[in-house]
Amino acid sequence: MNILILSTDKKIFEEKSLVRQRLLDYAELVDNLCVVVLNLESESYKKVRISEKCTVYPTNSVNKFLYIFDAIKIALNIKEFKSKDKKKIDLITAQDAYETGFIAWVMSRKIKTKLELQIHTDLFNKYFIKHSLANFFRSRIAKFLLSRADHIRVVSKRIQESLPKRLQKKPITIVPIFTSSNLIQVSTPNFSLKEKYLQFKFIILMMCRLESEKNISLAISAMKDVVDIFPKTGLIIVGEGSQRKSLRRLARRKGLEEKVIFKKWTDDPISYYKTADLFLSTSNYEGYGLSLVEAIVSKCPILTTKVGIVGEVLSGNNALLCEVGNEKCIAQSIKNIQQHPELIEELKEKAYNDFMQKIPQSRNENLALIKEGWLKTIND
Repeated sequence: MNILILSTDKKIFEEKSLVRQRLLDYAELVDNLCVVVLNLESESYKKVRISEKCTVYPTNSVNKFLYIFDAIKIALNIKEFKSKDKKKIDLITAQDAYETGFIAWVMSRKIKTKLELQIHTDLFNKYFIKHSLANFFRSRIAKFLLSRADHIRVVSKRIQESLPKRLQKKPITIVPIFTSSNLIQVSTPNFSLKEKYLQFKFIILMMCRLESEKNISLAISAMKDVVDIFPKTGLIIVGEGSQRKSLRRLARRKGLEEKVIFKKWTDDPISYYKTADLFLSTSNYEGYGLSLVEAIVSKCPILTTKVGIVGEVLSGNNALLCEVGNEKCIAQSIKNIQQHPELIEELKEKAYNDFMQKIPQSRNENLALIKEGWLKTIND
């Protein structure tokens, strides 16, 4: 089985990155795995063989318009796929169903091979579509491309169910983002938020990019109502993004400068999850919601909008749920859990147990799902 992956992730060229480790795992599933990374000439990456079965090829394109031509040229000349006995490339898989997906579709037609498109975000969600003109066109392009794919891989049941009815009839595999639950479980916090922020009796944690689709302003506005009743409530926001300054200004305008703490992104998220009282997500849309999973496995109770794994793992039985954009619900839920602290233990144990039953817990299980999808697609 010869697989070609089309990607834009430059971390593939970093020797110790998680992305590269994932490729090494994929390589063990196949005869040959080659990765074409769409990048600009100014970045000047070099071809690198990262294992006996896996080679990474940068396009080093003069501009983005040439990505498609450079990628096809590389694919047609990959020596690992040049064999008189075997088909050159059995399948091309792309990391999305719009930009790289379009290039992968053109390549699959040129090379005459099977096409798999991956969906990692909830791209048919109305909030995704309304977020920007670019997202509107991405959703339209995705409909066109997905109807022409031989196989679709999604990260959650929510995404599968959001697909237009005609696309749901196509071969689809759900492969959740792998999370090392065992590693998280045995990890000991390196610090305690309670000890760092003695002024707070109840600490709410947000762990996300500071971008508009995460709707962090909703959380800050809800905090205004919360601290009127529970003045020793604190909100810790961990992350980086374009909205950092505007969110700080919002907290100041609301008189919450001392109640809302902004922290830079961390390499130690587990210490945050394990020592917070509540994890909060106010996203408008999520394909999966990795931070939700990390909070579950860290046994931090969750308050979230109905996105990502809500409905698949999280429900009203194991988490506090609100409709997207419902500030009143967010504020009331934070107050309720402080009024009824017995809910904290109940929610975190139920969420943890449900997750362990419903989501594959080993890397091998995830890899087996990926391989099964590839084999079925190639052999159909």
